Amino acid sequence: MQRVFVTGGCGFLGIPLVRGLLEKGYRVSIIDTAPLDEPLYEQVEFTQGDVCDSRLLGELCRGVDYVIHNAAILPVSRSKKKILWDVNVRGTRNVFEAALQSNVKKVIFISSSAPYGIPKSAPIRESTPFNPVCDYGRSKIAAEGVCNEYRAKGLDIVILRPRTIVGQGRLGLFQILYSWIADNKNIYIIGSGNNLFQIISEEDMVAACILSIEKVCTNQDFNLGMKKCKTVREDLSDLIRYAQSTSKIISIPAPFARCVLGFLDFLNLVPFTAWHYKTPDKAFYFDSIKAQTMLGWEPTQSSLDVFRGSYDWYLQRRREIDSQFGTTHRTSIKQKILRLLKKFS
Repeated sequence: MQRVFVTGGCGFLGIPLVRGLLEKGYRVSIIDTAPLDEPLYEQVEFTQGDVCDSRLLGELCRGVDYVIHNAAILPVSRSKKKILWDVNVRGTRNVFEAALQSNVKKVIFISSSAPYGIPKSAPIRESTPFNPVCDYGRSKIAAEGVCNEYRAKGLDIVILRPRTIVGQGRLGLFQILYSWIADNKNIYIIGSGNNLFQIISEEDMVAACILSIEKVCTNQDFNLGMKKCKTVREDLSDLIRYAQSTSKIISIPAPFARCVLGFLDFLNLVPFTAWHYKTPDKAFYFDSIKAQTMLGWEPTQSSLDVFRGSYDWYLQRRREIDSQFGTTHRTSIKQKILRLLKKFS
C-alpha cells in the first residue's frame, strides 16, 4: 500500500482530499496545526504540528511515497508578512527538503490563482505572467520559486493552481455571502458583475490531486478551473433565486469601491485584503486544456450545482457555523463594519 503524506490535511480541501485518497486505497498521514475533528482517526496517522518544524517533517516523510503540500496561511487570516513567509515559503522549503532526503517519488504543491493578480487578458494559461496584488500572492510566487530550486535538485514537483475552490464546508467569505442571502439582505458587488468568474468544485480539485500522483507529469504546472463559467451577476442571481431570497444585487462603481475598501482595509475594519477588492470585477478564468490533456482530468460540476450544494450545507449547520470564528476556509470570519452595513441592507 502506497503512502501519501498530506500537509494541511485538516483544512477545507484537506479533509475531502484525505477521504479521496483513502477511497483509492492509499495509506494517509497528516500534519496540521488544527486538530483532526473529523471521524478519520482510525483511518489515518495524524500529527498536530507545523510545517515550520523541519525536524518533525523529516521524521514524518520517512517511508512516504508521495507528498501533497496543502498547508498555507490564507489571505483572510490577515497575517503579517513575516508569518506568511514563514509558513508559505520557509515551510514549503522544509517540506521539500524532507521529501528530498526521504527519496519521495513525487510532491504535489497546491499553489493558487493569486500569483496572477490582475491579468492583462483571459483565459489565463500556465504561461501567463504573474502580476500579484497582495502579499499572499507574492508568497505563493516565492514558494513556486522554491519548487524550481528543488526540481533542479532532482525532486519531482507538480504545481497545481486552482481557481476559487467551492464546496460543502467552504466558509470564510462565502459564509458572509450565504448569511446575507439567507437573511434577504442586498448583495453588493464591485463593478457591474458582468465579468466571467470561474470556480472549481472540491471534488474536481481532489480528482486533480490524485491524478497528479498517478499520471506521469514530471515537474509540470497545471491551472485548474471548471469548463464553463458564468458572470459574477449570473452566479449570484442563480443562487439568490435558488435560495428563494429577496436579496437584490447592488453594483458599486469599481474605482470608488476599491478606494473605500482600501482605506477600510488599512484600518482593519473589513474582512477583505487587496486580493478581494482589486480583482473581483476582472475577467478571471483559466484555460485548463493542459491538465485535461496530460492528466486526463475532466471537471464535472457546474457553478450552479456547486453553489447550491455549498449553500445548503451552510443552512443545515448555520447556528453552529455563525457562532464560531477563525481564519481559515473552514470557519466563519468576523464581518467587522459589514455588520453595520447588513443592518441597513
